[in-house]
Amino acid sequence: MRKTRKLLLLVSYIIVFVIGGYSYSFISHVENKENTYLSESEMKDFNDFSKKINENFKPMGFEELLNGNENLLTTPDSILGPQQNDINASIFGRQKNFIYKNKSNGTVILMSVSKRLGTPSEQWQHSIYYSNARYNSPDNDLNAYYANVYPSINAYHYSFERNGYSISCILISNSEYEEGANNLADFIKQVDSFLRGNF
Repeated sequence: MRKTRKLLLLVSYIIVFVIGGYSYSFISHVENKENTYLSESEMKDFNDFSKKINENFKPMGFEELLNGNENLLTTPDSILGPQQNDINASIFGRQKNFIYKNKSNGTVILMSVSKRLGTPSEQWQHSIYYSNARYNSPDNDLNAYYANVYPSINAYHYSFERNGYSISCILISNSEYEEGANNLADFIKQVDSFLRGNF
């Protein structure tokens, strides 16, 4: 009788394990499928929002020069693979790029907006900069890496997620212009304010 109970208990565990594994696999497959495509309503929302940015987002001191024209950099097949053939699945169907120029200080900001696949989250993603004075100088502790072949520029990059969108901004300026980080921070605040005001 004891052996029968143990056997029954063991068989029950195996059945629960198999059912649990199958259920997890099925749910995971459904979630993954949902997370690789934008629905028609999500695509419409993205297109409407892109149009709003194009028409209504006027950051102080900057002019946008693409005016709706495409500016997408192709992605290696090793990253996207066959996804690139489907506009609804690839980054090309859910990303919009903008280029802003400031004539008074000579800075350029590249902004990319993409619709997030899957559950929206709000988070800071990336922050990095390159300063010519710091990273290509014959006069500091990194002088072993100095060479006049490198461009005399400063570059700053911020990216974050808000309201189901991923925003990436890069500011480029000549090496003499030291306010780039502050300008990009101000620009990001304007982007964030625009996002909060349009949802």
